[in-house]
Amino acid sequence: MIQRLQTLYLLIVFILSIVSLCSTIAGYNAGGEQIADFGNFSFNSVVEPFNKVQTTGPWALGTLQIVIALLAVITILNFNKRVLQMRLTIFNIILLFGYILIYALFAWLYQQKLNEVQSAFDVSFQVKLTAIYPLVSIILSFLAFRGIRKDEKLVRSLDRIR
Repeated sequence: MIQRLQTLYLLIVFILSIVSLCSTIAGYNAGGEQIADFGNFSFNSVVEPFNKVQTTGPWALGTLQIVIALLAVITILNFNKRVLQMRLTIFNIILLFGYILIYALFAWLYQQKLNEVQSAFDVSFQVKLTAIYPLVSIILSFLAFRGIRKDEKLVRSLDRIR
């Protein structure tokens, strides 16, 4: 049963989580140049007045991405326990929504801190392509949940016949 379509969906969720974990997810621009990078574990200011911004890294985002990736693999490996698979998939979707909320919170907080440093520049937030991966992962996890639920209904209907 490991060759099911929902396994492919969960594998793509795992791959997207790893790619998102290893790349920058946002940037900040001011005066036409990039002043800061925002990743899952780091926030780096590169321009002189902005590199004095004291921030803690967004370690919660990186930790959540690792948990989401591991949970996708655990869900794949529990292919013979469909009820557990459904629960783990729902939990993964909840974690992905939490990731998006925390991402928005950190993006807002960092933009406020950068605006405090020097108000002469209008700091703008630039979303990278990898920031969309959690949304795609939510959709793929939902599709995997539907496939697992369909398989469970099929097995239960066959059990009734016996």
